[in-house]
Amino acid sequence: MKYIKKKLIKNREYYYFEYPLKEAGETFTRYLGAEVPLNIKELLQEYFEEIARRTVAYVRAVDKIYFPPGGIETVEKSRFRHRLLTHELFSREFSLFKSLFYILFMLNSNRAEGSKVTRPDIEEIMERRVKPKTIIEKETINSIEAINFALSKEMRWNEKSIKKIHQLLFWNIHPEISGKYKQVEVVVNNSATTPSKEVKREIKRLLVWLKKNRKIYPPRLALELHWRFEAIHPFEDGNGRVGRILLNSLLIEQGYAPVIFFSENHSSYCNAIAKAVNGNKKPISKHFIESVKKTEKAIEKYRSEGILTGGSAQVGKWEIQRGKIRRGF
Repeated sequence: MKYIKKKLIKNREYYYFEYPLKEAGETFTRYLGAEVPLNIKELLQEYFEEIARRTVAYVRAVDKIYFPPGGIETVEKSRFRHRLLTHELFSREFSLFKSLFYILFMLNSNRAEGSKVTRPDIEEIMERRVKPKTIIEKETINSIEAINFALSKEMRWNEKSIKKIHQLLFWNIHPEISGKYKQVEVVVNNSATTPSKEVKREIKRLLVWLKKNRKIYPPRLALELHWRFEAIHPFEDGNGRVGRILLNSLLIEQGYAPVIFFSENHSSYCNAIAKAVNGNKKPISKHFIESVKKTEKAIEKYRSEGILTGGSAQVGKWEIQRGKIRRGF
């Protein structure tokens, strides 16, 4: 069992919980007894909460300052609650989490860009798994395809993968721009974005920047990547959707929980990005922390409603059918 170690001492078996704290260069250890306790799931929850508290101490001061007071604690608690779900004992909870996250992420990310999709629409489409015909059906299934790709082993941090995500989102909706950098100039919030002729060069520079800065605290790195990508605005349409998928791909790759930017807060999200582009990072970091909290609350509220009855892993069923998941959450 993951993190549960059996040791033989004087011909007797004893069990321990062990988790490597890479940040501290040590192993978090707790004695379990001569057999695995019946309340092991509750104990694991306690241990991961304690591990989260400990990791905060090893985050650099410069990263703590980057986020608002208490922000690092929020991120690390979310990180290890998510990490706990990947344990085999929580497989059902994890499957449900993935389903609910996909639905809420697609709902908010698409509605932020003007889509009329509703939560019941997404639930029905995912349950029926029909060939998409309407715009809403295409948006939903395309979004699943794009997220699946970004979380798969096929994903690479290069131009090809970024264009692939865009292509998956738009291939049957706007084929004329699908997977292609913009050929027109785009203005966002009354501000010019990167000129079309310079997009390729700027994306390459962004990817070089990402490669050189891999040692930055992962949530900060992902957030920096996000607003820098949005500042370039490489596509004629769909930049926000692609950028939010990239953000979560990097978070999950680095072992952190995914986050949703909620459509009702879209104006503050856009303003925060604009301020980050002009050098003020505080609004975007604050918005990120608030979104981390809100993501956990929204998923828990959704779970408590018990809507996905008899099929808590609708996303998982759809992924298996399409054969896209490789790495997943």
